[in-house]
Amino acid sequence: MSHEAAPPGRLRREHVLNPITALAFLTLRDKQYLLAAEDTDIKIYDVAAPRLCGKFPVFQGQSIHGISVPTAPENGPGSPLQILIWGGHAVKILLIRIVEELICPSPKNGDDSVHGDFLGESTLVGTALSAPEAVAPDWIFDGRISPFDDSHIVLLTAHNEVIQGHVSADRKALTLGQVQSPSRPILYSGNFFWVERDCVLVAAGTVFGEIVVWKCHLGTNINTDNHGNGVSQDGTLERREAVGCEVLFVFSGHEGSIFGVHISPEILTSSGETIRLLASCSDDRTVRIWDITEWKDEPANRNNGYETQISDARQTGFGDSIVGSIGLVNSHSRCIAMAMGHISRIWQVEIRDPGPFSRRDPIEIYSFGEDATMQKWHLELDTSLGAPSKALNMGVSNSDQPPLKLSHHETFSNHSGKQIWSHAMISNGKSLLIATGGGDGKIALVEMDSNHTPRDLGDATDSVGRYPRSVQQIEVSPITLIEKCQSQNSETTAAISSFKHGNGKEMFQSFTFITDNKLLITTRSGRLFLGTFDAGTDWKEIVTPDTTRTAMQSYTILKSSRRSSTAFIGALSGELFYYHEASGDSLFSIHKAERKITEIIFLSDTIVSSLHTPSDRDRETYAHIELLITVYGSSRAEILDLDQSRIVIRRTEIIVPDGFIVTTAARCHGYLILGSRNGGITVFDRKINGDYSALLTIEVTVGDKITSILPLPRSSEHSPLYFLTTSRDGKYRIYEILNTIDTFQVLLLHETKPPFGPMIEESWLFDKQDGTQDIMLCGFRSRYFIVWNVTQQREVAMIDCGGGHRVFDQIQIAGNPEGVRFVCTKASQMKIFSQTRAPHLPLKTGGHGREIKAVSASGRYVATGAEDTVIRIWQLGEKNKPQGEQQLRCVLALEKHNTGIQKLKWFKNQYLFSSGGNEEFYAWRITPLESDICPLGVVCEAVFPDRSEVGDLRITDFDVYNLDEDAGIGDEAENIDAAPKSRAELKLCITMSLSNSTVQSYLYSAQDGFRLLGRRTYTGACLTQLRYLTFKDRYYPQVLTAATDGHLAVFSDVRTPEREKEDSVGTLVTKLHQSTIKSLDMRSIATETGTSYLVVTGGDDDAIGVLHLCSPSLTPSKPISIQQSVADSGLLNASALPGRRSTSPSFTDATHPSQPSPNGQKQVSPQYEIRNKFIVRSAHAAAVTGLGIVRLENEGRDAVIVTTSNDQRVKTWRLVGWQSTSPRVHLLDNRYSGVADAGDLEVVRSWYGGEDEGLPDRENDERVLVAGVGIEVWDVS
Repeated sequence: MSHEAAPPGRLRREHVLNPITALAFLTLRDKQYLLAAEDTDIKIYDVAAPRLCGKFPVFQGQSIHGISVPTAPENGPGSPLQILIWGGHAVKILLIRIVEELICPSPKNGDDSVHGDFLGESTLVGTALSAPEAVAPDWIFDGRISPFDDSHIVLLTAHNEVIQGHVSADRKALTLGQVQSPSRPILYSGNFFWVERDCVLVAAGTVFGEIVVWKCHLGTNINTDNHGNGVSQDGTLERREAVGCEVLFVFSGHEGSIFGVHISPEILTSSGETIRLLASCSDDRTVRIWDITEWKDEPANRNNGYETQISDARQTGFGDSIVGSIGLVNSHSRCIAMAMGHISRIWQVEIRDPGPFSRRDPIEIYSFGEDATMQKWHLELDTSLGAPSKALNMGVSNSDQPPLKLSHHETFSNHSGKQIWSHAMISNGKSLLIATGGGDGKIALVEMDSNHTPRDLGDATDSVGRYPRSVQQIEVSPITLIEKCQSQNSETTAAISSFKHGNGKEMFQSFTFITDNKLLITTRSGRLFLGTFDAGTDWKEIVTPDTTRTAMQSYTILKSSRRSSTAFIGALSGELFYYHEASGDSLFSIHKAERKITEIIFLSDTIVSSLHTPSDRDRETYAHIELLITVYGSSRAEILDLDQSRIVIRRTEIIVPDGFIVTTAARCHGYLILGSRNGGITVFDRKINGDYSALLTIEVTVGDKITSILPLPRSSEHSPLYFLTTSRDGKYRIYEILNTIDTFQVLLLHETKPPFGPMIEESWLFDKQDGTQDIMLCGFRSRYFIVWNVTQQREVAMIDCGGGHRVFDQIQIAGNPEGVRFVCTKASQMKIFSQTRAPHLPLKTGGHGREIKAVSASGRYVATGAEDTVIRIWQLGEKNKPQGEQQLRCVLALEKHNTGIQKLKWFKNQYLFSSGGNEEFYAWRITPLESDICPLGVVCEAVFPDRSEVGDLRITDFDVYNLDEDAGIGDEAENIDAAPKSRAELKLCITMSLSNSTVQSYLYSAQDGFRLLGRRTYTGACLTQLRYLTFKDRYYPQVLTAATDGHLAVFSDVRTPEREKEDSVGTLVTKLHQSTIKSLDMRSIATETGTSYLVVTGGDDDAIGVLHLCSPSLTPSKPISIQQSVADSGLLNASALPGRRSTSPSFTDATHPSQPSPNGQKQVSPQYEIRNKFIVRSAHAAAVTGLGIVRLENEGRDAVIVTTSNDQRVKTWRLVGWQSTSPRVHLLDNRYSGVADAGDLEVVRSWYGGEDEGLPDRENDERVLVAGVGIEVWDVS
């Protein structure tokens, strides 16, 4: 066997979704841009648009860890000329003009397409890769370009060393030079602040919980003596690196490693003095603030004792405490404030530049943690006690508590899973922009209002969008509102004030938004108020007759038709009033029900006939109103039809089922659908005479209220009839109405939970400017009111209202996709929230927040499962048609697992199966929907019931097969989008491997669920992989398994043996790897003598294993004796399983009858033979965690294989002559992968739309998905 290298060039990375490891703001031409590092690339975003302007690679095979954008040089141009980028040991200087060309490409020679395709072929990409680069001797933690001279840079490395660098005059070379360090402890964090032209202030956070603050004098000349020691300018003998280093402070107090430090600029206090602060964070979950001000009256050389101490024991982190050993107790370096807030480690911290300081305004500190939250803190700096030098002098205090208060102000949960790896902050006068990059690959942008700028409804437009700033809040009490309206209209004061409710206590009773800026309110005493929200807030009381006011006392139900801007009020007496502002400030009675009106539902608002809803002009002229009312204690509901004058022209009664309390209703594609308080849905059809008859009643949930019903638009008259429901069980569902000649059915197509709940209250369609629509949901999560965009899978609003179970109403602001008004009651007060922008802007959408462990593809859809317990379904763009960041777009997130996902597998386009820990196994029914706003329906059809007694095993792998399929297992004949058989008729065999070395097989159908076929046990080793070989007696599979002991095992029969000692009968075992087999793929081809299986494995021993397994035809069949089976045919002794004790050399094939030998012993015809096996050692530098057979070539004699590993490499191999006795392996390509901790790999065939929808291209057109910490799409040529 030869292991030869072939020319590279077969792999090309098409798309990457990785953690965002560095962020920096850049101001060009008075516009804000954000530079974001994703693996080796930098992406440029226009913050105001927001949009992706372009991207370019920086390093080859090294992810980016930091970006530094300098301030403009003194007496230089208005914007910086270059930026500093580093990652690991590598550092590069990049000219700003490259970014400018991506944003606004300049034409050259009449060609406007200079910017290229950003895939490695454009001029700009070549310029970026060839930019000046250098390699530091150690890991780089921070870097800065001098604000005084942009050709001068400094770097801080992992051993507290400052390295100076210089850029050549022609900007083509970067040279690293002098190294300076007062000591070399191991660091986990560091931060620079350039204080003078030749001096930088350094804060270094060590692994062992100390912070060293020191000055590096860059212009110091270093002379050496005969022994190589440095001689400073005053003649003092020092280490060479220590010359020019001045240690200022050493802080100890954190109880863990220091993960983040930040030096503030000088802060001018109200007393006229300046102070400088340092913020630090640690894995002890605390944020600490330190005073590092250098006071003029301090004695020189105050920390000289430290110089000797730290160069000895403290470089290793061991030794006595610095504070205790060298007497720094009375120095100014004590902690002045401390707080704990995150629930896990804190990675970064930053002090906001407060600008001109006023003692009335707190200093803002922001921390970023492992819990994926950003938290805002306020430091109250009390300067009223005197000069800061006295007030902050910790030496005068004997208390162990810091003297100042660091209080928690707000938490921002804008990322999923774990980790905020990067952030950037920039002030733009009135506000602060903060960008965060998470482990989920998302970039979130938050704008914080300035402390000095008050917020009100008339605030100016912000710099991020065209809408006023985020959320405004108004609190109104009943008495205050009455007094304000009375003062505005004194003529009615006497009449109004003389009318009171019986007990004299006034309260808000109900309210509704008539339009997005008008709110109608009723009170307990029958008063009626109208609020208008424009530039300000105006209130007026609508005067009603005493009889009307009496009818509205104590109880009213108030609802509005948003389409007609009309409100209706139902009273205790059964009287129904309406209010329309155009009809004057009065109420009009239009109907009298027999008892108290309990519900008012506007059916005319729910009519949707096509994809495009009526325009605003159509809605204004839409005069017809149809509403449904219910009354207390009645089994009937009434439908009222009103004409343009709001006169009832038709009244129709509907008889509802017994116990059916109507809570919502809608007109859906010609049918009337009612939802009940107990979780039922009834569909009504209208007869020719106008009456309604019930067609079908279905129980959606038990005891959970149906809160809304929403018809979904149809793209054509032949499109299916879909409608959506929400309920208090925290799920939303999509149904299809099927009406044939024989039957009427309502089929559940989609059922899932959004990331809030369980109280989902409303659903609606939002009309976008491009003519499309998005599905919107709202409800409550804990104490927050949430608005969720289902179509875009993003949160639109999160308002702290105190939680559900309160009177509320909400409306979306017209023309604003993120505008929401929300009103609720809290502690007898009415709170009105007006949001004009989402709490954060997702500049880039993300994915999983934890490591992806499973990936599976079916056509254009890709499913991924991760340690965050979420299954995400993505839509993969077509090959060679790049769609930017939409190339891999998340369309659904399924949250049902309670443990990390172990494995995912599709069955055609009909099912997705998932497994996890604690023996979790779910069958998800998949239905493609003919809808642009929700393209896929998913329902959890079944939950695996046959758990063990303890129920703590992992289902490590499984395989699924349709027992009615004619195609062979393991071949490439799978047609993902073949015409599906009726799900009720499907009989699937599901065989799974468990972590207790058990293989168990089930027959699954939608009607009957899981039925056990058999269970077999291997050894004590954990089974990691499982694949079907073939079936016997139609139902019983023969499977190939892999285990943690490096062995492959073939079970020729999974039926449970009658006796325990027969458990090893029919098992073929062979060793291939030294340790765990982490990945496996298999293909089969038919030959003249039987079926050959190509089995390729990846191991924990860094090797690739290849096994040729053969299943000979029954004829001609040559019996093989036990004695020659191992040596000649590769058939191993079944009783010699790893971990089993061999008692006799016997092997019984349960498939074929035994044949007696001449000496009376039994002989068997082997069902499987091992024709050949070998391994490719050191195929990777770490465990091979993902592997796939891309294709078979040369009539199946050769194979192309792709592998990935924890060494972050993706490799392709050609296996030549795998069925022969002398196979060869060629390495085709070897590429760097940005996916760390790779967990799985999937080979995807390209799929094209149009007439060939669902038909794969077989001509070398595969792609590969690599998943782990992030996900990559690779094109295999």
